Amino acid sequence: MTSTPADKTQYVDAVSIRKLFNESQFPQMITSGQLVSAYLRNMHLINPSSVGEPWCTYAQMIRYVDETGRWVVEVFQYLRPDGSIGASGKADPKRIRLNDMVYILQIDHFA
Repeated sequence: MTSTPADKTQYVDAVSIRKLFNESQFPQMITSGQLVSAYLRNMHLINPSSVGEPWCTYAQMIRYVDETGRWVVEVFQYLRPDGSIGASGKADPKRIRLNDMVYILQIDHFA
């Protein structure tokens, strides 16, 4: 993740980052093709049944960039063989840039 010196960083919980993402313009921009995607990870699951997904599902981490080439959001998703998104049916945001703030999912390894 590349940030400019002006970017501030805030770690947030999963509910907060999903709310920020869902209330932003990014879901619509992704759907309409206004943002360009790049795979950070696109791997075939070895044991998809362990996460409740069908055979030939891919685990994907996708970075979306705007027209200036600046990244604006990174999401994780399971892509099923039929083209649908697994788990909740929605991309799961991990990082999002809004104005001069970068929100990052806080991972609590002790929960």
